[in-house]
Amino acid sequence: MNTALLFLWPLATCLRTALAYDTPDTTSLTTPPQYNAAYDNGTFGYYPVRTYATAEDLHSPQVNFLEWDAQCDDGSYYFMAPRGWSVPDPGPMILDSRGELVWAKHFDNNSGGQAYDFQVQTYLGQEYLTFWLGDDRVRGHGSGHYYMLNSSYDTVHRVGAANGLSADLHEFLITPQGTALMTMYEVVAHDVTSFREFDPDLPEDQNPNFIWDCLFQEVDVATGDLVFEWRASDHMELHDTYHGIGPGGTLDDPFDWFHINSIDKDELGNFLVSARYMHSLTYIDGKTGDVIWTLGGRSNAFMDLSDGFSLNFAWQHDARFIPLDTFPNMYRAPPERAGYTTRLVTFFDNAAEDQHYDHGLTYSRGLLLEITYPTSPSAVPTTTNSDHKRRQETNDPAMNAAKVAEINGTNPSYTVRVIQSYDNPLPVRSSSQGSMQILPPPPGSSDDPTVLVGYGFNAVFTVFAANGSVLCDAHYGAATSWERGDIQSYRVYKFPWSGAPRQPPSVDISDDDVEVYISWNGATEVVDWVLQCSESDTAAEQAWADVVRVGKEGFETVIQLPEDVGESRFLRVIALGDTGRRLKYGVSETIDRGILAGSSFFPLKVASSVRLVTPLRVLLVVVSMLSGMLVLYEGYRRYLSWSFGRPGGSSFRWRQGKAYRMLGEA
Repeated sequence: MNTALLFLWPLATCLRTALAYDTPDTTSLTTPPQYNAAYDNGTFGYYPVRTYATAEDLHSPQVNFLEWDAQCDDGSYYFMAPRGWSVPDPGPMILDSRGELVWAKHFDNNSGGQAYDFQVQTYLGQEYLTFWLGDDRVRGHGSGHYYMLNSSYDTVHRVGAANGLSADLHEFLITPQGTALMTMYEVVAHDVTSFREFDPDLPEDQNPNFIWDCLFQEVDVATGDLVFEWRASDHMELHDTYHGIGPGGTLDDPFDWFHINSIDKDELGNFLVSARYMHSLTYIDGKTGDVIWTLGGRSNAFMDLSDGFSLNFAWQHDARFIPLDTFPNMYRAPPERAGYTTRLVTFFDNAAEDQHYDHGLTYSRGLLLEITYPTSPSAVPTTTNSDHKRRQETNDPAMNAAKVAEINGTNPSYTVRVIQSYDNPLPVRSSSQGSMQILPPPPGSSDDPTVLVGYGFNAVFTVFAANGSVLCDAHYGAATSWERGDIQSYRVYKFPWSGAPRQPPSVDISDDDVEVYISWNGATEVVDWVLQCSESDTAAEQAWADVVRVGKEGFETVIQLPEDVGESRFLRVIALGDTGRRLKYGVSETIDRGILAGSSFFPLKVASSVRLVTPLRVLLVVVSMLSGMLVLYEGYRRYLSWSFGRPGGSSFRWRQGKAYRMLGEA
């Protein structure tokens, strides 16, 4: 009996709270906060952020939904990599359907930790997070590596380019065969004297005739061995570019004429390449590297069946083939014709380039096109105009109509038409970057998919219904930041993801000792948090009693300490998954509230990781001690005054007989 009492004694101060144990809170938020105009108009700066008591090094955007529909709450997460002049800690980031942070990390390097193309990909049957890190200070492209993280956020692969080249930031696409497609840029010598005159007497014109050549490689992820390589200058004409050379074309400033930014590989082993500065998509033979056809630009082969709206795209990104049955309700493929192929293509039409708006529409859009072409063409048709025209700074609709008329194909065997355009209602016009992703419906559903468009240079992403109507429209930076480069994300994706970090949850307690904060960066399986108390920091489970159980809310959940938590010195929080199971690694650090637990000013430290007190908490302790000493001194002084009937009490004295004397007189 005595032994049992001794065992229960450490729990005595927790028992009353344990008896008042709460059931899980099932009233969790299911919709994001209402639209906040102050966030959008720059009242809180270009990049309003959320901060967290448990993760002082993390910031996430105050995602501002102009529109939100429950269809966007599909259990998947948004993947982006915010960066820009106003983003202090750039890096890959996962947000839930309400814009709440799930995971973020800043990977510091000598180039500022800028991350690009953050997404989920499957490699050999397992899902990984993939993104690019490196030096992006070369305007418009970069030099670095691609990283692959497992579900515990450990880096397991670092993939680079072959043949001594460096992986560019634009594309890293893993194929079912375990290979990866990557873009790269290389400075090579090439005659560019037809684009401008060079003065050998000018220092800036020394060493002329250099270009940024664009390549893509297919490499084996496991070994790094080269499988296939394609070089733009071997197959494309420089004079097909729409990008002006300016003062460039030298070794110090090579001419960027092609600007590859996406690669896709189809079931035939051929490649679809987007060339931003050519205003074109090019279909490339996967064995020979030869051009099969080109859509858009000066070498366009296709006849526009949509009054020019299929070919008036410019400066585009993220071109993909998708299956013909992707939209079972909205789209019906034409009857099959022997010798012809029909395909669907998606991409993001920027209609702008580095704040230049001389081609395309007055807004950016996601485009879904249908193309038809001969399955085995005898020759590649072209409407090439090889006369290079310098870029004009204008937004003249007549010029854009003239461009379409100039490049429009005349061979009816090659046709293109718009199936759907996905246009933001504002509208938004993004000078660079951007993405378009088809989001599949739930398994077993016969509904059409939804479409996610990321606006790249501008802090916007929008989810559309298949018919182009807006479901969810979000700003993750102020609208006043658009076209400034303050907040941007190269692409925005949405994927299912299950994250299980090996680090324990992070916990903190408020300075007034009334709230506990808990978060677990990257954990996606947490349903509830359980606060526990103990009079001992021992690892024995019997020493802990449950205090309260609350539902997880957002990235950081706030747990109110019940008034009857009493003088329990130690606190910790447990992560629970579905069915109430404890999650692995889900026990937080231990909060040591100090020997005066229950006082508002004496929470001391988080014990298990020896996490020291904050400066504010130290200050409060010091101030409270000094205040107590002052109160004691003043009380003693007033007592002496009253006792001897003299005005103004004396200083500290010690008694000798019935009188007092100054300590200095001793």
